[in-house]
Amino acid sequence: MDQATRIRLHSTFWRHQSCIPFSEDAVPSSLFLKHRHFLVIDVETKQLAQDVGGWDHVDKLGISIACAYDSKSDTMISFREHELKNLIALCEERLVIGYNVKGFDLPVLAPYGIQPKSLDVFDIMLDLESLTRQRYLKLEAVARGTLGTGKSADGIMAVTWWREGNVQKIIDYCIQDVQVTLDIFRFGRQNGYVRIQRGEDGDKAKQVSVQWN
Repeated sequence: MDQATRIRLHSTFWRHQSCIPFSEDAVPSSLFLKHRHFLVIDVETKQLAQDVGGWDHVDKLGISIACAYDSKSDTMISFREHELKNLIALCEERLVIGYNVKGFDLPVLAPYGIQPKSLDVFDIMLDLESLTRQRYLKLEAVARGTLGTGKSADGIMAVTWWREGNVQKIIDYCIQDVQVTLDIFRFGRQNGYVRIQRGEDGDKAKQVSVQWN
């Protein structure tokens, strides 16, 4: 293994039995050093959590649309359910970036053949949670604090659109979510911090230093 592909590990690596480190064992800066290109992903589902027995069964939600930004081609790509194998192939070649991607997007993708433990993944939400010691930070709060703008809709609306057959609306919304996540990531990389809005007052935002290079 040459110097460019070596990574630094958290102490979590020594707490499990695998001889191969999982992505959560890697220090984030090591993941960015290891990968020249990254993929920002977001998925929308056919059903809501209450339709499948709660959040412990997100693998049953089914994917209506998945979208991704590929830094190698500098393009946004949308994937319908029968095209998810193409998204999975890209995930296997890139550093996968998302917001709550480990807790939601990848488990939802698991029934389609993705192997989350084999991927290198950077979850923006989990990184911010570790830095702020605040759980379940909303993407909306980070977007409004950092970018001054939020999401255009929510996952509930995306399910409604699916049931109505409005696939293009789902694609547009999913791409916008990817764009927001990408803009937050780029802002943090360029400036060394992001801001998290507190409450409804956009002027009261907490600044959090990040190391996303």
